[in-house]
Amino acid sequence: MGTTMVRMENVRKNFGDLEVLKDISFELKQGEVVAVIGPSGSGKSTLLRCLNRLETIDGGSIAIEGEYLVRDAKYVEEAEARRICGKMGMVFQQFNLFPHMTVLDNLLEAPMIVKKMARADILPIAEELLRKIGLEEKRDVYPTKLSGGQQQRVAIARALAMNPDIMLFDEPTSSLDPELTGEVLKTMRNLAEENMTMIVVTHEMGFAREVAKRVIFMADGVVQEEGPPEELFETPKNERLKMFLNSILR
Repeated sequence: MGTTMVRMENVRKNFGDLEVLKDISFELKQGEVVAVIGPSGSGKSTLLRCLNRLETIDGGSIAIEGEYLVRDAKYVEEAEARRICGKMGMVFQQFNLFPHMTVLDNLLEAPMIVKKMARADILPIAEELLRKIGLEEKRDVYPTKLSGGQQQRVAIARALAMNPDIMLFDEPTSSLDPELTGEVLKTMRNLAEENMTMIVVTHEMGFAREVAKRVIFMADGVVQEEGPPEELFETPKNERLKMFLNSILR
């Protein structure tokens, strides 16, 4: 396998008395697509949020592309942490687009401000990304004029405009109508085919089964089982996983 892009070692996270992540360890290789599935409240979204420091951890270590973001629960200094987290792009349930900016400006904003790129340099990249997601004709439109599925595709393009090495998706289709979910999953499927390294927290079992190279099943703050999708879906070993699959696939 290729380079290790993400390594979590014995990560623990508490919210008050509630232990949300209990001793989580896992690795993500370059070009791998990992789907994280499990019941609500299992710690899936928290896991992602800890990776890019939206939540801080209470124990353990996280390394991104071989550089420690946090080691034995001690974080590197702010500028260093920002640089390391800059290797990752994140797409949320809610699209979080800037409503007062056009679609194109939503894509240009972060590279210009965070990476200090010239507008002329980022413009062709942004236009190409809009072509890629099939929304080039919406470049001058404001987000409120787009469907939820279109907004989410713009949010994906906006994350890609920062040229990340790793993409994190936190239930990107859960606030969409079913008929709009497909277009977002198609965009993600295209990314996977281009060997983008991805971690996808998802309720979409079809996507997990078809696109992920590995599936991680989380429940009660621990990784209960992980492996290739065909193994997890066809011959689950873990009782919690069997119950979970029965509840959603019956």
